[in-house]
Amino acid sequence: MSKKTTNLLGIVIAILAGTYFNLMLCNTCITKTDDTPSVENTADVTKNSMLAEKKNERQNLDKDN
Repeated sequence: MSKKTTNLLGIVIAILAGTYFNLMLCNTCITKTDDTPSVENTADVTKNSMLAEKKNERQNLDKDN
């Protein structure tokens, strides 16, 4: 075999071996991902906005004094 053929054969073997080990040994490929809600809880949003308002009020009072 020529050097070019040997190199191509090595590349093909490496790709096949990598694909095999990825499919056979990859745990994350098989497990399902948990769906996390993208919408925040309304109570948390309300609480955070109230805290932000109180913080802004304190900062405004400090600026006035």
